[in-house]
Amino acid sequence: MTADVDSDLDETDLAILHALAKNARITLAKMSEDIDVPDATISHRLKRLEQDVIKGYTVIFDPDTVGLHMTAIIIIQTETEKHSAVKHALADLDEVSEVYSVSGEYDLLIKLWAHDMEGLNQLIDHKIRAIDGVDDLTEMLVMERVKEGTLPLPT
Repeated sequence: MTADVDSDLDETDLAILHALAKNARITLAKMSEDIDVPDATISHRLKRLEQDVIKGYTVIFDPDTVGLHMTAIIIIQTETEKHSAVKHALADLDEVSEVYSVSGEYDLLIKLWAHDMEGLNQLIDHKIRAIDGVDDLTEMLVMERVKEGTLPLPT
């Protein structure tokens, strides 16, 4: 596959990706049956996709059942010369699940998780604000998770 991977994905590759997006634990036999392609073809294609397209397999769990009742989105302004160090420090925090460099008035957008409001305040005040180079931030509490954790696949 080339750098322009999506132009190299055919109907079978996309069918495999859609099947895995729905259930990453699907068996080759079930995928073969659903897609109507031989097991050997699925296996070969899957190995190729795992080299260039599939970054890994993971578990999606219900945050509330593991005690993560608070979700926040925070936009952060950084000191220009410390931007790189700030984004890497944020990425190293276990409570932070996503870090994006963005354009506009703010430099970074992060998503983080906490057990409760007190834990969220502790995280913001003692970990995030303590990072050298964080200039200003605005917190937004997530009131409801409507859609989360999926990437759109080409059809």
